[in-house]
Amino acid sequence: MKTLSPSYKRHLENLQNEFDAEKYRESRMLDLYNEKTFYPTFVKDLLEAKKEVIIYCPFISKYRSEFFRRTFEKLKYRNIAVFVFTRPLEEHELLARSEIKAALSDYEEYGACVIQLSGSIHSKAAIIDREILWDGSLNILSQRESKETMRRTLDQDMAKQMIDHLVINRKLAEGYKYQYEKLYRSLVDKRKFKIAIKLDVMKAIYPPLKVVSKIIFAIPKGFILLLKCIKAVLTLLT
Repeated sequence: MKTLSPSYKRHLENLQNEFDAEKYRESRMLDLYNEKTFYPTFVKDLLEAKKEVIIYCPFISKYRSEFFRRTFEKLKYRNIAVFVFTRPLEEHELLARSEIKAALSDYEEYGACVIQLSGSIHSKAAIIDREILWDGSLNILSQRESKETMRRTLDQDMAKQMIDHLVINRKLAEGYKYQYEKLYRSLVDKRKFKIAIKLDVMKAIYPPLKVVSKIIFAIPKGFILLLKCIKAVLTLLT
């Protein structure tokens, strides 16, 4: 049997390593996007979300809140949990605060749970169903003209690592608790509203019903009195 030379063995090992690396890259499905190609693919990922969307973005703009309106409303309709992590209002420039405040109100109206993190956060990332990870230089909720790069990774371990790295697990738990409490209050308020409506309806129809009931009950009494009168007249005639 022919013995392989050490150099040829190293060559085979390198080929195998390259093959394994390529297979690993394909399994994780790594893709790079710029500011133009990012949004169509990201919106598609959002619309295909099954449970949860996490967006970690330090800057917010009214331009992007209007851009995402329909997408977020569809997520709200499908009961997808959406969490937006961003800087508090006081960490933004004074002139931009009114626009940012309006944009934050938009996202809350769209059903997102907005969580403000102090400390001048600067990372940009999004995690969808804890399977798809988007990260890079692009501010997802504010970008407009700047040149940026974003990476899409389909890998549960990488998504989990990002959540751990951003230290948002506890905030997510608090966000879920807040969302459930908000839903509970909404259901209770709806029930109270329905009961109030029923009471108002009963108050409105009670007086007419009372009159009608008196008339109905008065008819037999009047009929009986009429029969007694007829009987008395016949008795007198006979």
